[in-house]
Amino acid sequence: MNLPLRALFVFGAVILVASAHAELPDASRFGRAMELGDIRSASRWLEEGLPPDFEADVSGSGLMIAAAEGNIRLMELFVEHGADIDYVSRIGEQAIALAAWKGRQQAVEWLIERGASLDPPDKTWSALHYAAFAGRTRIVDLLVRKGAKIDARAPNLATPLMMAVREGHEDIVRALVEAGASTTAVSDRGENALAWALRYNRLKIAGLVAPPEQVAEAVNAEPAPAAPVRPPAPVASIPAPPAVTELLKKLRLAEAQGKPTDALRRQFMAAVDAHRKASARQAVKAAPTALVISAKRGKAGGERAELVAGAATPAVQTLADDAGAADILRALTAAQAAGQPTEELRRRFRAAVDRIRVQP
Repeated sequence: MNLPLRALFVFGAVILVASAHAELPDASRFGRAMELGDIRSASRWLEEGLPPDFEADVSGSGLMIAAAEGNIRLMELFVEHGADIDYVSRIGEQAIALAAWKGRQQAVEWLIERGASLDPPDKTWSALHYAAFAGRTRIVDLLVRKGAKIDARAPNLATPLMMAVREGHEDIVRALVEAGASTTAVSDRGENALAWALRYNRLKIAGLVAPPEQVAEAVNAEPAPAAPVRPPAPVASIPAPPAVTELLKKLRLAEAQGKPTDALRRQFMAAVDAHRKASARQAVKAAPTALVISAKRGKAGGERAELVAGAATPAVQTLADDAGAADILRALTAAQAAGQPTEELRRRFRAAVDRIRVQP
């Protein structure tokens, strides 16, 4: 059967339109658009068949990105299209945890009102872990009031209390202890909150998680034999310098809008190079800070920049003169394991602890 020419034209046009609508974003493009809050694109993609829990390349699902940005309208859009409010990403995160980490209290409340679980599967980072780690006091209080599991266990068996101790958030430590958090729970390395307080030089906080005599006994105890080497714990990240961050934002916006990006990319790489050189000139002592920037020349679309703060175990011979108690203790443990003299390190450790005791 032969179709009229007009019918063939209309049929062909329908096929072209359908093909255009079927062009859904890849994970990278999707992530950039959601970070920019591009609700129009999100709505169009969802209407054209994008799975509601589709994950970006690095940031999780659309709902999770929206929660981290505190974008309630975007959160509503994904939930209306069937997004799982308790969806766990491929790296084990949930929307409510990211909202808590970024301090997006309104987003946390919105998720709780719609039935978001406060307790993920066991050995998963919970919203309370993230809020305690990031020092989000009001969100910690909210989660505790709403019934979050106060002694939830992370993959390394750390509790929210341990995370607050690690980062030195005294108010949160006090609030969690008063709410009944266990001070004796131990991590996968057999360390409790007191051990973490001493490791990270938190002598004042140590008094909140253990009685004075126990703190004194722990401080004066002989260092335990070195434990088997384990992979380092995740380190905290802080934003890149404003110039780099602003250029990266402009670059992402131009990409999302389909505008030329060559000039912006050159500016971005110049700012990255300048910051790398400045960072290389900084003096590094007991707790170095590493610059991690994934931007590579000739590879468009993959630019990311952040500073990662972490402490490395100092060598006995190169321990800085102004090293803190935690660094000295690590050096002391390493020296003991290597069969090296430890008398001078023990003296320095006790002196460092004495200095902390007299601080207001």
